[in-house]
Amino acid sequence: MKANLLVSAGVASAAIPTVHMPLNLKYGADKKVSTELKLPYSDDAIEVCYDLGSSDFWMFRPNAIQNWGRNCLLCQGLCNVTVPDAGIYDPSKSTSASEIAPWDALYAYGGGVSKAYRANGVVNDTFTFTNDAGYSTTVPDVEVAMTFYLQQRILDPKGECNPVPEYDYSIMGMSPYYTSPDPKIQNTTGPHFRHRLLEQGLVENTVQSLWFEKAPAKLEDTYTGSGLQGGIDLSKFSGPLVKIPTVPATDIAYGAAGYYTLQPNVTFVAEDGAVGVDIPVDRSNTVIIPECIIDSGATRDGLAPLDPDRFLARAFLRYSFAALDPAAAPIEISMPLRAYARQQDPEDAALGWCTINLFLGSCMLGSPFSTRAFFAADDARLELALAKGGVAERGSGVDPAHVVDRIP
Repeated sequence: MKANLLVSAGVASAAIPTVHMPLNLKYGADKKVSTELKLPYSDDAIEVCYDLGSSDFWMFRPNAIQNWGRNCLLCQGLCNVTVPDAGIYDPSKSTSASEIAPWDALYAYGGGVSKAYRANGVVNDTFTFTNDAGYSTTVPDVEVAMTFYLQQRILDPKGECNPVPEYDYSIMGMSPYYTSPDPKIQNTTGPHFRHRLLEQGLVENTVQSLWFEKAPAKLEDTYTGSGLQGGIDLSKFSGPLVKIPTVPATDIAYGAAGYYTLQPNVTFVAEDGAVGVDIPVDRSNTVIIPECIIDSGATRDGLAPLDPDRFLARAFLRYSFAALDPAAAPIEISMPLRAYARQQDPEDAALGWCTINLFLGSCMLGSPFSTRAFFAADDARLELALAKGGVAERGSGVDPAHVVDRIP
């Protein structure tokens, strides 16, 4: 295990306090950007979704239940199973955990609230986070909500309750921490990992960055990368780091936490790399469009082409984001199909098809996008920036000599 310079002192260099979160993107259905949380009382670990699209941090408590079987909103189905031990954190076994304090919350995820997690407690503990590149970061006094119940909107018309649907064992929200009297803003109310780091003095600002390293050799292998709290490593991308427009929280009609920009222009790219034709984008839906969420907690990227049939007949994609500065060149992110082939549906495989993690209808820049785009955000200054990622050497971690505390 590589010792991380950012262990509990949280310092990457003498000048800039940062906390390095080692990240993975594993192969398989429903896989998102994640970190491995090593339990403080055993050698076991829980895969924690590292989610730019939500705010709170929660884990399952012992004897938690998953329920499904009906497709209506927040209505109980016939199917119940206990969350397995592989997804459970038991603070009573940890010598560094606080007492569980009362805390009631409902965490809703997915289109149409496809998953609803209920919490009834909150606890503080010291956790170690790792990834497949061998990096390890220990963070003291982390606050986490304890969930006891999950309800999924999955219809089981025959009542067979088989197979058991998949779900996240833990989600760590990395979106901005909101405290505003404006009723249009969805204020943060629960355990917020980044805000806790700020309160502890482990970081000094609300800046973060996220990048993945060069792609693994095989499709089925794990991407490795980093989420850096409090700083930006300028050595982990190529070309310029370009500030892009942000959509303020007050302009998001559905009030969701996260980072939003305007829809990029999308271009088909020929197999030899020559630029093909632009994809006309549907900007008519003012509820969701023109906003585009940057969401590491999503398994797929999403687009809204005017002509879906024409889109599906093409292949390679290039995203072009207008710069915030009208005089600056746009930032272009090229996405090979390889980045979308992160799981194979058995029915597709039987037909000789390859499953691609793309969906049509709205704009979302999810975990596949993260493998090729370097992301930076400054919450205090309401700034977002992108650069060409996927260029750092695998296992390179953070280079303290190149870390800055603001977007240049």
